[in-house]
Amino acid sequence: MAAVLAVTATSCGQPAMTRADARDFARQALTHIGFTNIQVDRAVTAAAYRSPDVRFRNKNAVQVWQTHSTVPEGTIDLYVPRSGNSAVFVRDEATAGGPLLTDRQFGLLRDFRLNPAADRRRNRLEGPTIAAAVLAIVVGCGLIIAVLTGWAPARRRPSDGVDVAEQNPAPAG
Repeated sequence: MAAVLAVTATSCGQPAMTRADARDFARQALTHIGFTNIQVDRAVTAAAYRSPDVRFRNKNAVQVWQTHSTVPEGTIDLYVPRSGNSAVFVRDEATAGGPLLTDRQFGLLRDFRLNPAADRRRNRLEGPTIAAAVLAIVVGCGLIIAVLTGWAPARRRPSDGVDVAEQNPAPAG
């Protein structure tokens, strides 16, 4: 029972982000890559994103949240997958025109991972997971004690010199 609870509690995929989660992702991602005074628009749009890269031409479109953020240096649109933990597309523009993000910032953004929905689920499952682990430990200790104290009969293998059939004779009849 404990094993089933532990497996089902931890084996699910990424939970879906809400609009608020996408806004939180955008704010934290832009903070992570070095921006301050970030204003993430309240309007977050549901969309489907298909990469223009020919390597991904046959792939299904990714369901995303489109976020639009303003920083003192310009604007940044991030497309965040609804069930994922990283940005799939970024459009940036400096106030003076041209690109805003540096190559280093693109690298940091590429490696940034966050899914607030997963964090909520992890927090919600923490109690049952701990209970399952404690139950498994208690049951294991109980079995060891039962064997050591003789409550559970230890069976010998035929290689020990005593035949299992001699220990448990078949009923006469």
